[in-house]
Amino acid sequence: MEDLAAYLRVAARCAPSEFPPWSDAPEIHFAEIARLWSEIRPSLRHDLAVVNDVGERLGAMLSAFEAGDAARAREIAEALSGVDLAGLRY
Repeated sequence: MEDLAAYLRVAARCAPSEFPPWSDAPEIHFAEIARLWSEIRPSLRHDLAVVNDVGERLGAMLSAFEAGDAARAREIAEALSGVDLAGLRY
C-alpha cells in the first residue's frame, strides 16, 4: 500500500523528464503503478464505491500518460495521492 502511495506521489510531482535518478524510467514507473494496483485491489473491501473510483482514475491516469498528456496524468496522480488507500482495506 505504501509503495503505491509513493509511486503516485512521484507521478504527481515529476514530469516524465524530471523523474528522480533513484526512480525507474517513467514508462516503468507507470507500469509499476498498474501492477501494484492489480495486486492491492483484491484486498480492498471497504467502501467499494471509492475503490472503484480509484480504479477508474488510475485507468484515466495511465491512459493520459500513454497518450502523452503528462499534465493530465500528473493532475490525476495528485488527486489520487490524497486518497487513504489503507483505510479502504477493512
